[in-house]
Amino acid sequence: MSAAVIRQGSSVRRIGAMLSRHFFLIRKSWPRLFSFAYYPVMQLLVWGFVTQYLGPQSASQGVLQAVPGILLTGVLLWDVLVRGELGLFLSFLEEMYSRNLGNLFVSPLRLHEFVIAQMLMSIVRVVIGSGVALLVAVVFFDLNVAHQALGLSLCLGSLLMFGWAVGLLANGLVLRFGLGAEEIGWAIVFLIGPLSGAYYPISVLPTWLQTLAYALPTAWAFEAMRAALIEGRIAWNLLGVSMLLNVGYFVGCAFLFWRFVESGRERGLLLQMGE
Repeated sequence: MSAAVIRQGSSVRRIGAMLSRHFFLIRKSWPRLFSFAYYPVMQLLVWGFVTQYLGPQSASQGVLQAVPGILLTGVLLWDVLVRGELGLFLSFLEEMYSRNLGNLFVSPLRLHEFVIAQMLMSIVRVVIGSGVALLVAVVFFDLNVAHQALGLSLCLGSLLMFGWAVGLLANGLVLRFGLGAEEIGWAIVFLIGPLSGAYYPISVLPTWLQTLAYALPTAWAFEAMRAALIEGRIAWNLLGVSMLLNVGYFVGCAFLFWRFVESGRERGLLLQMGE
């Protein structure tokens, strides 16, 4: 994208120009479109068949009747978190691979506009990928969460926001240490998986790990998910803690990303991207 295009118009137009760039990249690459839905659908199928096995055996065991729905919903919400993080990270890698960061950051495009465009692209990825997976869950595994749509939507929003925070941190680390640190962006979100409790309550963890888990907004969000599915209520207290933690993580990661960008400008890293 040329600096001349970005130079024209308002903040909305500059964000629109960034979105258009990534839209055309995706439109011309069927592997990218295919990958949006492939991984969540494959993961959904695996866990779906697991729940098919568990369902009949747990049908008469009280709370265990909700296990199949909890597992499938956990899979879907976990995928939202992963795609929220990768949405920012992959868009950032596109700019690094094309050596376009220098052009963008010497243009009138502001850093917050760049980040907003990446966040909007991550929403597109979530809608496409997780939307198809949700359809598969409804059609093939009779998942029905409509009665708790509001509570689960709030959980989804919390997880998406944390994904953005992690994505900003991953972007900053790759900018600081080069493409040789690319693996950090792929692995960082999975490091918190065991502590997030997507498929099981946090109470099953050792006590010392529970302390670490409750420092993450994901643990509170997934606990709120289980409260919605098992008890049929919106756990406002759990969601409130999750969102407060999210704000702290997002502000902290955004600050670190800003500092990495400023350091990159000062040291000329934006024009010397490599291993």
